[in-house]
Amino acid sequence: MRWVNISLLILLFIGISQADSIRGKIKKGNELFAQGKYEEALAAYQDALLDDPLNEIALFDQGDAYYKMKKYKEAIDAYQKVVGSKNLLLSAKAFYNIGNAYFQQNKLKESIEAYKKALELNPNDKEAKYNLELARAKLKEMAKKQKMQNKQQNKQKPIEPSEFAKKLKAQAGKLVDQRRYQEAYQLMVDGLKKDKTVAAFQDFIHRIKDVVDILGAKKI
Repeated sequence: MRWVNISLLILLFIGISQADSIRGKIKKGNELFAQGKYEEALAAYQDALLDDPLNEIALFDQGDAYYKMKKYKEAIDAYQKVVGSKNLLLSAKAFYNIGNAYFQQNKLKESIEAYKKALELNPNDKEAKYNLELARAKLKEMAKKQKMQNKQQNKQKPIEPSEFAKKLKAQAGKLVDQRRYQEAYQLMVDGLKKDKTVAAFQDFIHRIKDVVDILGAKKI
């Protein structure tokens, strides 16, 4: 029995020593992090994770270091290992930081979902609420901007005239040759109502209109 008790004490001592070692490595990492030495801090967190790969604090801090180094994918991977924590506040913070990492990459839909999950776990998180609205506003603005760009591109895209439009333009051209400008102009205007691709000859229509206006002015 005495031998068993000594063994238990030894195991307990080893466990305490290992826990102290992990805490020490995390503390060292936090000190380096505070100094802006993110790569060195990351090395300390990873050293702690060698002893305890599931240590949630080390994983979370590892994510923070990756985030500061702008390695957002790696940061998200680290935070994802924490989101199922029984510590709901820690899980909420992980979701919040995941939202921030997605936001930095302009992945706004993913960012919004992460903020929403953070708020489900911690409804009183004011920063998560603010960032959620910010992400929503930016997504809306980007959608609006994209819509305007698409509209602009459609305007700049040349219109391909249909066979009807081509024949109509040829008929109008013959009328112009005969100096029947008013008839040519009216033909094109009426054709435009029937076929939008007649707009491909908008410059031609405008030139005829100018002639019609000039001749009309002279008659007056």
